[in-house]
Amino acid sequence: MSLPLALIRAHLAIDDDRDDELLTHYTRVAQVWVQGYVGAPFDPDSPLMAQAALLLVAHQYEAREAVTFTSTYQLPFGVHDLLSPLKTRVTGYVPEGA
Repeated sequence: MSLPLALIRAHLAIDDDRDDELLTHYTRVAQVWVQGYVGAPFDPDSPLMAQAALLLVAHQYEAREAVTFTSTYQLPFGVHDLLSPLKTRVTGYVPEGA
């Protein structure tokens, strides 16, 4: 399941459907990134995953480059913070007796 285009357009304040194909592509990319970062399937009903994906889509749509001269951040501020509680942590720790 994916984020609805209506939500994405509302987030970006877009009133028409001229860029739907591009927005759909950016949404798929954002959802795969979120999924890979947290180590769990993308869930559009998770407010944290949905908001992080919206931030990523907005960043890709507005900047269209990884880094710009006005912003050296590669990810929109807050994406890591939003997803951190959902992330599967791999520490190498194995409990005794496991």
